[in-house]
Amino acid sequence: MSAYPKRLLSIKDLNRTQANRIIEGALRAKSRPHAAPVLNDSQPPRIIALVILEPSTRTRMNFEIAAHRIGARPVLFSADGQTSLVKGESEHETLENILAMRPDLLVVRHSGDARVTQVIESTQIPTINAGDGKNEHPTQALLDAATIFEKKGRVEGEKIVFIGDVEHSRVARSGRLLFEMLGAQVAVCAPPYLLPNSKDWAHVQKFSSMGEALDWSSVCMGLRVQKERHRNKNGAELDLSAYRKDFRIEKRNLKNLKPDALIMHPGPFVADEDLSEEVLLDPRCVIHQQVTNGVYIRMLLLSEMLEGAQ
Repeated sequence: MSAYPKRLLSIKDLNRTQANRIIEGALRAKSRPHAAPVLNDSQPPRIIALVILEPSTRTRMNFEIAAHRIGARPVLFSADGQTSLVKGESEHETLENILAMRPDLLVVRHSGDARVTQVIESTQIPTINAGDGKNEHPTQALLDAATIFEKKGRVEGEKIVFIGDVEHSRVARSGRLLFEMLGAQVAVCAPPYLLPNSKDWAHVQKFSSMGEALDWSSVCMGLRVQKERHRNKNGAELDLSAYRKDFRIEKRNLKNLKPDALIMHPGPFVADEDLSEEVLLDPRCVIHQQVTNGVYIRMLLLSEMLEGAQ
């Protein structure tokens, strides 16, 4: 495999050496701004098509800022009610038209629609998955791993627990693949109806008690309850009052977390459901550092994938 992938649709598109190279390169650029990646050929500027078919704040702006910082030009398509989607055009045909305009690189976030996935998999231009339904979010996993490495000096040997709606989390899926590849242990903590039940998770330790999960872990990764993707097995809305009582990350239950542990969350978090705002003041909390590191991870990926496509 080459130093960097030609496309990043899944963590499975990377090997351990490539993942470490991306993480180390991004953190090096962060610590030495003069070493940050910049495109060699800026005339004409490279065009990045940023296609956002689901709501996004961090991922969308991370990619936009990253593109500007490496000297590329991001062109944003957002499903905001101002496009031909409101006229009935399908998402996959919309994407086909954007590709017909021949951008140099494609970044896509979508709901997991199979026809959109087929278009993405068939294109020959460099492509990055910016989140597809509840499947994967590989750049989030990379920025999370970079944050752990930056704060702990390693990922290998760490004990990382995902707390919350693991069943519907693309962050957890990509995270598990990457963290295990890098030698970490992964566990999950959630009520039974939010635990993953696929065979991919069969070997993963499962906690039903937050106290036990936090006591075990060196990294606590909170997850949002994805109400837009989930109803319980009886078709009813989740009982969030019970969920908040047992699985909300807040000051009162962090006493079980080690002094040198990390508190993380991919965002957005909902303060009265999955993580209390008071947690942001905990010195172990690195949620905003995750966002910062996302810019550098995406800068490195965009620049290397564009240069590699020449």
